[in-house]
Amino acid sequence: MMAKGFIVGAGLAIAVSVAAPANAITPFNVPGTDFWDHPFGSVFDSRSGLDLEANGIAFNQALYSGYVELSEDRSDGWLGADWDFEDGELFNHKARTASKNSVVLPEEPSDRKLTEEQAATFQDAIERLRRSFDQGGRYLAAQDTATAQVKYDCWIEATEDGRDGDAEACRAAFEQAMAAVQSQANYALTEIDYSTPAPAMAAATPSETQFIVLFDFDSSDYAPGNNTIVREALDAALGNPSSSLRITGHADRSGPVEYNQTLSERRANRVIEELVSGGIEPTRISGEAVGETQPLVPTADGVREEGNRAVVINLN
Repeated sequence: MMAKGFIVGAGLAIAVSVAAPANAITPFNVPGTDFWDHPFGSVFDSRSGLDLEANGIAFNQALYSGYVELSEDRSDGWLGADWDFEDGELFNHKARTASKNSVVLPEEPSDRKLTEEQAATFQDAIERLRRSFDQGGRYLAAQDTATAQVKYDCWIEATEDGRDGDAEACRAAFEQAMAAVQSQANYALTEIDYSTPAPAMAAATPSETQFIVLFDFDSSDYAPGNNTIVREALDAALGNPSSSLRITGHADRSGPVEYNQTLSERRANRVIEELVSGGIEPTRISGEAVGETQPLVPTADGVREEGNRAVVINLN
């Protein structure tokens, strides 16, 4: 993103010629940096993410390590070909966010200066990456999925800056990681036959082995009071470590079928994420999203029904 080359060198020459007070912090004496490694250490924040304690799920811990390495690669060296302090700062901030177990998203192709052909290539890649998220990659293949996201970001950043060799290496690493993810992530979130809706199911009744979590309309936010139901299911699963959990996401019948399928996936993933974060091994969980094709409460098409905006957790 940042221009590189002789202009940078000229800027340094000007900076060197300016005298600074003895106690001033300059690019030469900024605490915790070595000027020869980080000549812009006082301008771009590329080191604040180093040596943090990464908390949370394994996926975020792996993201943290990957983005730290990528930030270092973009920020280190003396007039190296890969210098990009702006992206070094970006990847450092992504590392810091991941260390807090917060959501870190891959780079959007629309945010980068790409040709139409390049943008189409990266749009396909990011959609594949997102699909791997939906299929449970962040839990069933945490390290490989994190590697795929970091290498995707490396690939798109190097492509934008015209570093073809670096871009190709990152692309190859992305494809290798994606192949590993696809061999492990198997949540059945998309195998729905839209042409033949299943008959309505009988209204489910919560029990000691079944928990029904309701959601707000057109949202993956819990309906008031329903966050405690996920906690109840988590406690039951933790108390029965030999059990498995089946997660099924639903949507009501208002809106397009395809949209409701995606909405039910988001709801199922919301519950799965909380269960895994709470200590449930991903291998104990199987997931499915059925959209509006298997309503819990029989309704006509187009009807808003709270009982169908649900995720069912079955403890087996």
